[in-house]
Order: sequence, then structure tokens, then C-alpha cells
Amino acid sequence: MNATTTQPGTRPQGDPAHPPEPGDSEPSAVEISTALADLRLGGNAVANKEWLSVELAGEPVVSLSMLGSTASPLSALASAGCDFLIPMISFLEEPLGQLRGEPASVSSPSTDHDGAAQAANTVADDYTSTAGNETSEWSGEARADYSATVTTLTDGIKSVAEVAATNSKAIIAAGEVVAQVVDIVTRLITEAVGKIVPIMTEAIAAAPATFGMSIAQAIPQCVAIAVDYGGRILAKLGALLASGENLIKLVEGALGVLEVVKEGLGVVGDLAGGESSGTGDQEPGTTGEEHDEQNESTT
Repeated sequence: MNATTTQPGTRPQGDPAHPPEPGDSEPSAVEISTALADLRLGGNAVANKEWLSVELAGEPVVSLSMLGSTASPLSALASAGCDFLIPMISFLEEPLGQLRGEPASVSSPSTDHDGAAQAANTVADDYTSTAGNETSEWSGEARADYSATVTTLTDGIKSVAEVAATNSKAIIAAGEVVAQVVDIVTRLITEAVGKIVPIMTEAIAAAPATFGMSIAQAIPQCVAIAVDYGGRILAKLGALLASGENLIKLVEGALGVLEVVKEGLGVVGDLAGGESSGTGDQEPGTTGEEHDEQNESTT
């Protein structure tokens, strides 16, 4: 079959042979209302960090300011007189250089999106209030139809606001989780250094009697400890990447829902345009000017 098929409740888009019918507004209103509810659920999932992987979900929450930390956990080796070991295990601190950043670079765009969400919600609330006041003396089907249209439009605007709010929550939540991983990596490095220092301190103390052999024997042990903790750090970074992918899916899902809202509002716009452009007894296939000329020729 070559015939074009459509899903129930939909119609061909942009086809003048299939103008919008009054019934088309009903499924669009339901879709927009459902979309708004879905967006709110998605926003809560983002804010509650339901996208976090198991490996990170149980870790302590830290402030966003941790992103700007400049502390070097390996500096404790220098304080203990083991600074010669730092170049051998410096790989432990490399992730910190990749994760750290300016907290303001996270909070600023989040604030922008939040402001946009608040502004859109204000527009929706003001429109609802104004429409209610202007139709307070209306009654019957006209009031019911207009009220339904107002609800559809305001739900659409609030859906846009919800997407902006979700983006704001996603930016902050992602920044907080990266800061959390910075804290985790810092703690793991500190723990590794805590195991390395006693070994090296003892080896340095025995160096004169062993002609330095104690240090030569201790270095591989210390590097092995660093490699072990490097593996743990790598696992946390993998969990961070997996969590980020989950978050992106939620945000992309919100954008997908917004497309449903846009299509639904398009139906409302088509209905409004169709009602305002009627030409009464105009013959099919003629333009408004041609219709006027035909009327003039008969007078």
C-alpha cells in the first residue's frame, strides 16, 4: 500500500485538503496536559539525582565550591620527605585537573535557565488571570471552549518553563556530582598517601644501614599501592560518565516531550487561523480576489 497512514487523533500536516476539525483540539489538549505532567516528573528525577549510578549514589554530598579546590593530596609526601616519589605516582592527581573548574561556570547558566522558567510561568499565570477576568460574564459553550483553549495554551507555556527549569536543575546537579567526584578522588589519593608514607619513612630511616636498598625495595610497594588506588579512581570516573549519560537521556527526553507540546499548540494555531480565514460561499479553487471579481461581474 502506498496510501499515507496517520496515527489516531492526528491529521496530515500542512495539507489544505484536510483542514483542522474542532475535535482535533481535544487530543492536543490532552497531549499537552500529559506532556506537562511528564516534564514535571522528569524534572523531579533530575533534581533528585535518580540518574546517579550505584557507585556514586551512596557517596557524601559536597558543595559545588569543591569544583574550585586547588589542594594537592600528594603534597603530603613532600612534607614527609618523600617528594622524590611524587613523579612516580603523579598519575593519581591527573583526574583532578580534568574535573576541577570554576563553580560560577555552573551556577551562572543554571541561574539563566531558572530565570527563563520563572518568566514563562509568570506569563502563563498572567494570561490565565486576564482571560478569567475578561470572560467572567460569559456562559455556555462559548465560555467552556475558550476556557479549554486558555488551559491548553497556558499548559504549553508552562511546559516550556518546565523544560527550562529541568535544564537549570540538570546543570546544577551535574556540577554537584562532578564536585562530589573531585572529593572522592581527593579522599582516595589521601588514603593512598596515608599507606605510602609509613612505608617510605621506614625505608628512609633504614637507608644508611642498608646502603639505600631499603628505599629501592619500598618504591615498588608504594607504586603498587598507587596503581591499586588508581584503579579505584578509574572506576569512580567510569561511574561519573555513566551517570552523565543517564542525565543526558533525561534532558533529551524532556526536549522530546516539548516537541509534542509544540505540535499540539500548532493544532490550536491552525484552528484559530481556520476560523478567522473563512470566505463564506467562496467557490473551491478560487482566491479571494477572484471571488470578488466574480461578484462584481454579476452586479
